Amino acid sequence: MDHDSVEFDLPGPVSYRVEDVRLAYEALTIRGLNIMDERIAKENQYSSNKDGHFAWDISYLIRAACIAWRVSRDSEHLKRACRWAQHMIERTDDKIGRVDWRKDSNPAWSAGSRYTAGTVTVGRVEGTPIQLQAASERVIIERPTPNTAIIRSIRKGGEEWSSLEGSLLSDSPDYLPDLLARRSSVHAVLLRGLNSPMDLRFLASREFSLVQQFAAHFVHTGMIARSLICAAEALEAAGNRANDSDVSPIELYEAARRALMVHDDEILARAGQYWYITPADFPSRRLGLEVPHNHVVDAATSFIILGRKFRDIRLGSLGVSLTRPWLHELAMLERGDLPHPWYYYPFGSDSFKGVVRDSPVSEREVTGVQRGEDSSHAIMRVRALLEWQAIDPQLVGGKTLKLVALAFRKNYMTSKSGLATLRWLPAAPNDRSDKARLGHADTYSGAWGALHRWDPRMKRRINLMAYSHPPQRVFGATVLSAAEIVAMNAELPTNASYD
Repeated sequence: MDHDSVEFDLPGPVSYRVEDVRLAYEALTIRGLNIMDERIAKENQYSSNKDGHFAWDISYLIRAACIAWRVSRDSEHLKRACRWAQHMIERTDDKIGRVDWRKDSNPAWSAGSRYTAGTVTVGRVEGTPIQLQAASERVIIERPTPNTAIIRSIRKGGEEWSSLEGSLLSDSPDYLPDLLARRSSVHAVLLRGLNSPMDLRFLASREFSLVQQFAAHFVHTGMIARSLICAAEALEAAGNRANDSDVSPIELYEAARRALMVHDDEILARAGQYWYITPADFPSRRLGLEVPHNHVVDAATSFIILGRKFRDIRLGSLGVSLTRPWLHELAMLERGDLPHPWYYYPFGSDSFKGVVRDSPVSEREVTGVQRGEDSSHAIMRVRALLEWQAIDPQLVGGKTLKLVALAFRKNYMTSKSGLATLRWLPAAPNDRSDKARLGHADTYSGAWGALHRWDPRMKRRINLMAYSHPPQRVFGATVLSAAEIVAMNAELPTNASYD
């Protein structure tokens, strides 16, 4: 999220008084937008989504600029938002000639090795290539015994992950593909291409350089699509005052719809509930399983808005369906059936429980993940929840938002040395200790402040956070958060769907 960030060169507020925080964060928002405008214009890393900058920086900057425009009505903010939106719709994969892991080129934005696993052929069985996949630059196969192997994965910068010693014999409980599937974590190391379990003693002890692959990640598409829609909504609200924009609202809506439809056959119904299911051949982990909540929320919002814009019942219904798992968990919380509403994966899903299956052979055993969402990503969910309420108060009522505000204060807010700070994980029974990352998300907590309409204590708490923890680094999340803090203190909503 903060990859390639630069230092903020402005001070924070002189106190936590509303006016002091608002004035300081107006300056921080404008400074952040100016710094990033220069970087986007000059630096090659912002010319595509290869390193995730379209999703994690530019999409958030567009939303920040739209908020800044609605607060100030300064047309420069809207012009900038539209220029960045146009920058992205002119640089989809099909327009820049980028092909994904399937050799397709789509109207979406693929990411490279920072988010997508690379691959290398490490052997062949009856002419079929057997490949090692890893989210790294290099992999090393070590052969400590004739029947075992250890896989090491080395990322750019030298970060290394190593498997345990795995068996190359298919009848072993520590069969290497199963061991990797259970333990490879964010390095996404899998042995792929096997049609059935087989003897792997043909693997040679050596080092391999991985071939980079590209893929459009659903979370990125949702974030970018939502920002394009945000710019379109702001343009429509501006009316004649936006006549000098080089991009029209309909162009932005259409670009968002085209990008989301790239994933149409990846959104599947299971037990009557639609959710994004990772394709079995996708260059990642948890193949054929549910993605986390934060990967879906912006796409859900976008589908709902596009369904209304284009009078497309299917799109709108799909968006509403994607809201249901988390709304169901919130209902369970209200009934006392869950201790908190912040599970990373949908509660009760295969990703949550874990699964043992026959195929794919590269990932037969997937360990369930029952931890909570980290606070840096939980904010994506509350931002979307607020939008769902603005779009349709029947979908999300005020009682739900009051409940979420209470859960935020209970699960994430704490103090350190007398200062308000955020836990990394929501202090739940299945969460590991998060002391090392205590306060990591303190400088981009702005979206929580919009809950003050349902819980007045939230405004003071977020202003205390803003005073105690002004942003030190400039990147998408800190600039958007700064704009959201300004909007909170100006008593304005933080998304165009309220207009």
